[in-house]
Amino acid sequence: MLKNLGIGHKIALAFGTIIALLLLLLSLAYASFQQLSEANSWDRHTLKVLLETQEIATSVLQIQSATRGFMLTGNEAVAQPIPAEEAKVRRHLATALGLTADNPAQQDRLRRMGPMLEDWLVNVIDPLLVRRRLARERPDLPQQTATEADVVNGARTIAAIRKLIDEVSTEEARLLAARSAQAQLLHDRMALLLQGGGLACVVLAGLIAWWLAGALLRPLHSLTQAVGRLGRGEAGARAAVLSGDELGRVTQAFNGMAQSIEDAHAAELAQNASLRAKVDALLGVVSRAAAGDLTGAVTVRGEDAIGRMGEGLHTMVENLRRLIDNVQQAGIQVTTSATEIAAAASQQEAMGIEQAQTSVEILATTREISANTEQLLKTMEGATAVADYTTSATAEAQTNLKRMDSTMGQMVAATDSINAKLAALSEKASNINSVLTTITKVADQTNILSLNAAIEAEKAGDAGRGFSVVATEIRRLADQTSVSTWDIEQMLREMQSAVSASVMGMDKFSEEIRRSVGEVRQVGEQLSGVMDQVQKLAPEFDLVLQGMQSQASGAAQIADTMTQLNDTTHQSVDSLKATSEAVHQLQFAASGLHTSVASFSLAGSVR
Repeated sequence: MLKNLGIGHKIALAFGTIIALLLLLLSLAYASFQQLSEANSWDRHTLKVLLETQEIATSVLQIQSATRGFMLTGNEAVAQPIPAEEAKVRRHLATALGLTADNPAQQDRLRRMGPMLEDWLVNVIDPLLVRRRLARERPDLPQQTATEADVVNGARTIAAIRKLIDEVSTEEARLLAARSAQAQLLHDRMALLLQGGGLACVVLAGLIAWWLAGALLRPLHSLTQAVGRLGRGEAGARAAVLSGDELGRVTQAFNGMAQSIEDAHAAELAQNASLRAKVDALLGVVSRAAAGDLTGAVTVRGEDAIGRMGEGLHTMVENLRRLIDNVQQAGIQVTTSATEIAAAASQQEAMGIEQAQTSVEILATTREISANTEQLLKTMEGATAVADYTTSATAEAQTNLKRMDSTMGQMVAATDSINAKLAALSEKASNINSVLTTITKVADQTNILSLNAAIEAEKAGDAGRGFSVVATEIRRLADQTSVSTWDIEQMLREMQSAVSASVMGMDKFSEEIRRSVGEVRQVGEQLSGVMDQVQKLAPEFDLVLQGMQSQASGAAQIADTMTQLNDTTHQSVDSLKATSEAVHQLQFAASGLHTSVASFSLAGSVR
């Protein structure tokens, strides 16, 4: 079925198969990328949950620190952030509950954490603040308002809250590790898919190039060999029809042309041989008759012009034999009866008329030979036209191959442009990576500075607690910046890997296209060779045509000769009439006539 496809359809099928495989590979890569993106989104979700739990822990720590400071100093400025931190605790807890809606265990921990926080805020923190404000307004009351029970209950509640926060963080860290492993598995699978798909594309492109080269070069090679053999004079040279495309049809047309040439040449040789044998036989009989030997038999028979001319010549020889026999008898009897001589003269006149009719028939036969020769001449002209058509068809195929070469050159230029754009994209990603490295260094330095600030605040004691809270917040922001920078760096590395794989694939595709351009140009050169070989056939056809024209001229000369023979026969009839008028003179010429007729050999003549 593929052998009957046209050259354009074969090329379209080859490139369509490669493009379909590339589209399949891209779709699978896109599906893997979507799965990887989904895994990354779950990682970000886990980081958000961890961030919210850290915010809850930080707010609890801020409330605890501010309460302790207010209890020690009674300064309202120290207790002022407590309501805002309480609102933040409730807001971050609600956010964490919303983020863990898909995890019942985490939901249970956070729901148990809510009442604990509310109980601690309402039953521990708020009463302590109220009692401390009341002691500040009434100096007579004791300034130490916190009891041992308040401290124990608060510590127990804070410990339970921190335990739940640690459990939530541990669970999210476990989920983060599992999802990171899944993301790495997806990344490895995507890399394997790209490598296997690229290898499959290269192998398929090689197989398609091998198949396409065989489909185009094998018919051309067979046709070139057949043209060379026909050019060397091998009339039976034929090209094998290997496909049903344009090259197959050109091969069939060439085989038909070669067969027509061979048949025409064989027919011409046969006709020439037969014509030559018949003419030689007729010339032998005529030469012997001209020498006076009328014993030769005309064996040429047939329905063609030469056969009918042979029959006419046979009749003429037989009539001539009878004529000579009658002349001999007339010579013997001329002395006895002039009446018999007159009767013999009349009989000779009738025979002359019959000879004139025979000459007319021979003339018609010769003209028919001339007409057949002209028909054969037209056949050779048609063969010449077929050779010219083959040359024009080969030139058109060469033009189509040049157009294909131009199209494939445009594809190479487009591929080079895509490679340049991918290289620019890789360079931009490298620049972004350097910026991310700078951000990571800044985050690390910030983390170190916050750690130093926390150490210095711890050294300062109660006076540095507020600065310790600021250092904790800075460290948290630095950690968040590091995590986000790491995510961006991972995505950039994956993007650079994908861009590098794409550049390699496009380079291999460009190389295959360039190789195909070279093969198409080679096919064009071979078609040029075929066109040169076909053009060489035209002079051969011209030589055959000239030979047929020479035969036509010879047939015309034979017709002219037979016309002259017809005129001569009519002159003989007139001479016989004159002989009839001068019959009285035969008596004096009888002896001479007998002597002249005696030179003819009449063996086998009719008596």
